[in-house]
Amino acid sequence: MIPTPGPWAAKCWDWGTVDILSGHTLHVVHTRRNNVGFRRLLAAIARDYALAQHPQRQVILFVDNDKAHQAKVVERLLDKHQHQIRVEFLAPYSPEYNPQEDIWQHLRRRVTHNHYFEQMPALITAVHEFHHDLQADPEQALRLSKKWAKLIAA
Repeated sequence: MIPTPGPWAAKCWDWGTVDILSGHTLHVVHTRRNNVGFRRLLAAIARDYALAQHPQRQVILFVDNDKAHQAKVVERLLDKHQHQIRVEFLAPYSPEYNPQEDIWQHLRRRVTHNHYFEQMPALITAVHEFHHDLQADPEQALRLSKKWAKLIAA
């Protein structure tokens, strides 16, 4: 018998970014897959890149067409950042164009595949540890997203 959490188990979503030029990664865990999680990620980006202290700095964020990315409240938040965070939408149904997908695939291989977490806090801790290790080794993130660096260089 293989234990599984079942369809009604607690869930959480890992919102993340990868800078395909430096290998710098950033993530936020949120209990829902909605615009609140995405807004928390945008706030983390603003803090991490010190946008308030550097008004000339701009971050370009490529995202899929999830409705959380397109919410009116997200547009208002982006307007508040004076276009320092620019969101570009990828082609619909094209996860192969999203470098973050490579990070998540690696996370699943390392953390969730063939692992059963009886309690959500244990899973969240494992996800945070994965990201901590990845942030400490940006070369690994660059290796995972090397096809994107080649695309940009071309």
